[in-house]
Amino acid sequence: MDKRLKGLKQSIAKRREKDTVRSYSVGRNDTCPCGSGKKFKKCCDQNKPKKSIEEYFEAIKKAEKEEAVLDLLKEAVNDYPLEHRFLLPLIVYSLQNNNYQESEKYLRHAWQLMGTDLDEAFISPLVNIILEKEEMEQAEDIVRQALEAKGANIPLLIALAEIYKKAQDFQKVNDIIARAMKIEAENLQLIIFRLETLMDLDDVVSALSLFAKYYEQLKDYKHMRVISFLSNFVEERFNIAKNKGLKLPQALNQAAEIFNVFQRLDNLKINDKKTKAKKLLSQIKDLPPKNSQMALDILARYLAAELYIDFADFADDLAVKQQKNPAFLRLLFVADYQQGKIKAAEQKIKTAFEIEKSKKNNQFKNWQIAADYLRFLVEHGQKDDLADFINQFDSLLSKTDNLLASLMMLIENKEARNHQKELLRSILKLIELGLIEQISKKDIYNNRLFISLAALDGDETIYEQGRELTTKSLKELIQEVEKSEIKTPALSYAKLRLLKYQSELKQARKKKLIDAVKNAKVESYFDTIAYYETILRFADPAPILTEIPHGKYLDDQYLDFYRLIAALKLKYYEIAKELFQRQLRRESKRNKVMNFLVRLLRYFEQETLISHLKTMEVDQVVINYLKKLAQKRV
Repeated sequence: MDKRLKGLKQSIAKRREKDTVRSYSVGRNDTCPCGSGKKFKKCCDQNKPKKSIEEYFEAIKKAEKEEAVLDLLKEAVNDYPLEHRFLLPLIVYSLQNNNYQESEKYLRHAWQLMGTDLDEAFISPLVNIILEKEEMEQAEDIVRQALEAKGANIPLLIALAEIYKKAQDFQKVNDIIARAMKIEAENLQLIIFRLETLMDLDDVVSALSLFAKYYEQLKDYKHMRVISFLSNFVEERFNIAKNKGLKLPQALNQAAEIFNVFQRLDNLKINDKKTKAKKLLSQIKDLPPKNSQMALDILARYLAAELYIDFADFADDLAVKQQKNPAFLRLLFVADYQQGKIKAAEQKIKTAFEIEKSKKNNQFKNWQIAADYLRFLVEHGQKDDLADFINQFDSLLSKTDNLLASLMMLIENKEARNHQKELLRSILKLIELGLIEQISKKDIYNNRLFISLAALDGDETIYEQGRELTTKSLKELIQEVEKSEIKTPALSYAKLRLLKYQSELKQARKKKLIDAVKNAKVESYFDTIAYYETILRFADPAPILTEIPHGKYLDDQYLDFYRLIAALKLKYYEIAKELFQRQLRRESKRNKVMNFLVRLLRYFEQETLISHLKTMEVDQVVINYLKKLAQKRV
């Protein structure tokens, strides 16, 4: 008998023998604990068990396979929903095996059945699962009931703090941590929670200091995400593998000291920044090993403070250990570039790229070097050098990566649109000269069209209409694409978007343009986007829900968003509600709810969208947020 099966059987046997005192009942008019939402009398109270409780226990005892035990437990829970001795082992098993869907089902069942009799070991994961679904009030209600019944203890206080952390009420989180510390200040569960909270707040200095203080107690908890992250971060940053004399506790303390200086540097006033930055950096520059990434982090801070002489001096100190490190050469490139030493800068970034590219097993990791080199070549390089870079970069990508899309992502920065436009123009010239063969003109024009259309989206989101400069630029690009005789559905879509801004594009042309998109050959991501945008904005969106055309070019998240728009336009609210809630949960985790709502406003007037949300019974908080967001539009 394997260990998992043995452990599962022992857990069930223990509850059978020792947990017989407790029993539970549910009123016939109460909600059934199985989660159906029906009254108990119309649901599980009508069950006709296949076996008696003791027969189930005996069958489980004789079962020889794990799957058979689980099937018997599930069958027993269905037959005897008020019998906690079958329910609790299922919860333990589903949690241990990370089956959160089943965990949620059985945990909710257990809470409704047992209430505050449910052990804290089960209440905490139940609360976390409920929080994942944004059900904040229910989670808080469960914890407060448990605290009232059981009294204050570390697991329940941490569960309460998790709720307020989710709500980003960090003052209450701190108050609860202080309350928990009065019970047991050095409780490891509490310390780990404090570490997680500090990292969530980006308070790296305090997190490193706390970890260093309790390192001996925490060093064996690497299975915990925060412990693993901080350990790996410091080990890699200080290159501990090659500096055997430096131990992790010492490195943790040094890291806390260094990041404390970094924090102070970020808060310096401009008028005395250089003087104070020089003094602060001098205090920490000799702390980390010279062959470490942390030493380069300090070097980068000299550069950020524009202390070029001190930068050069410290770079000389590091050169013996770092001269073949591409990351070191990149910093030298940035320093030369910022000082207008273009030739010297070019040599350094080219060397950095060559070293990084020549690493064994194609382990090209420092994409920042490739990005810097590409931007440099677009701004200052020769066409042959740019073509050579693109061909070399192509060899670094996997077979599934799109070369042009990867180049566009690589060159993206705060001034992305201008850099991207210039890159596209440069590549077009290379194609015409026969220096690049992997990229088609159609892909170039698709990208250019969608950059212009993104600008139009921005205008319409902020100003509710396209500005003259934006529409003029798009019109000129359309003419350029037509002159090139490139056939792409993005061209017809762009013309449709201009229909309400350009008088010469008559309404009568609308059907012809829509048909052109429908009949166009779809062979890329941008072709697909053009198709979906055209159908959603100008035609019947039903096929997007029923057929999901050309789905192979879009990921599930993109398809879900387009299906949501289609469902709302068709007023298929049952489908729309499921799609909306799923995306809202996902975007909440990423702190991207505002972006999600802004995207929706590109397809609906504010009042129309609010009406849809009310029909779907979306939380009023989201609706109020949307109203405030719309008020900010100029």
